[in-house]
Amino acid sequence: MATAAACASSLLAPPSASCAGTAASGALFPTSVPSLRAYPRLLLAFRRPAAAAVADPQGAAVLEEEDDETPVQFDDVDDDYEDGYGGRGPAFTAPTRPRTGKAALPLKRDRTRSKRYLEIQKLRESKKEYDVPMAISLMKQVANTRFVESAEAHFRMNLDPKYNDQQLRATVNLPKGTGQTVKIAVLTQGEKIDEARAAGADIVGSDDLIEQIKGGFMEFDKLIASPDMMPKVASLGKILGPRGLMPNPKAGTVSPNITQAIDEFKKGKVEFRVDKTGIAHIPFGKVNFPEEDLIANFMAVVRSIERNKPSGAKGIYWKTAYVCSSMGPSIKLNIKEMLDYGADSSN
Repeated sequence: MATAAACASSLLAPPSASCAGTAASGALFPTSVPSLRAYPRLLLAFRRPAAAAVADPQGAAVLEEEDDETPVQFDDVDDDYEDGYGGRGPAFTAPTRPRTGKAALPLKRDRTRSKRYLEIQKLRESKKEYDVPMAISLMKQVANTRFVESAEAHFRMNLDPKYNDQQLRATVNLPKGTGQTVKIAVLTQGEKIDEARAAGADIVGSDDLIEQIKGGFMEFDKLIASPDMMPKVASLGKILGPRGLMPNPKAGTVSPNITQAIDEFKKGKVEFRVDKTGIAHIPFGKVNFPEEDLIANFMAVVRSIERNKPSGAKGIYWKTAYVCSSMGPSIKLNIKEMLDYGADSSN
């Protein structure tokens, strides 16, 4: 073995007499100099004495291992049975436990739903498209929680908001209100401070209110500012922007007429915009509203979206429309019937 190791360490050198004698006697190494890719195999041959190295036509050493294992004989195997993998023998199938309860539901998303949701889900057909009156009636029927749920509308529009001419952001005045109490803060100065308080603003201030907001004060739902305060409000962009509270002329929260702006938001003015996927989520009341009031608010939303259609919108503007309660399943609407119903109601 020492002689073989010495010969292996000098494969690139001319063969010595001892190494030549070893090769001639049919030992481990071939007579020609092997290629570099043979070295790992040669080293492996020293560590595994049960393997024999044989020279291939290219001069590389190839390992041939002796298989001492004898095949296992099966005497009781049925010759007419195949295991499906090219051999013969009985196949083993692990016993499966039958699924019960939610685990037996066909849809994976339903397995995490509550029992209440699974029961009310049976009241509507998931793939059916409803007209507006039927959808509103069904939405009120499935809202059975212990609190008063909000009525929500979700529209998928054929818009890509990353382009400036396809952004949809506007406001809508709900004729029957939102059913929520809106806390309004006003940033103004001079005589308009008294006008804002007389109009019903909950919080009114100027530079002092800006400092409070910088300190973390956020106890309001809407922030309205007069145009002369906007240079000072710009410093609040990083605080108000992520919360959707930054005053904006398109949203109606920057207005020279403070009294009118406060009155509109108190009566039910709602701001909406499409998200990055092109979907608009708009609340249009409470489920305890009469059906006629919910229909009036919903159609006001539809008309506002149609009226504020972006200039860059091409092809089909409306993709899908759904209504639902806060904790209830969505109900799909028929787009054509919805638009026709809006045209009839406006006339």
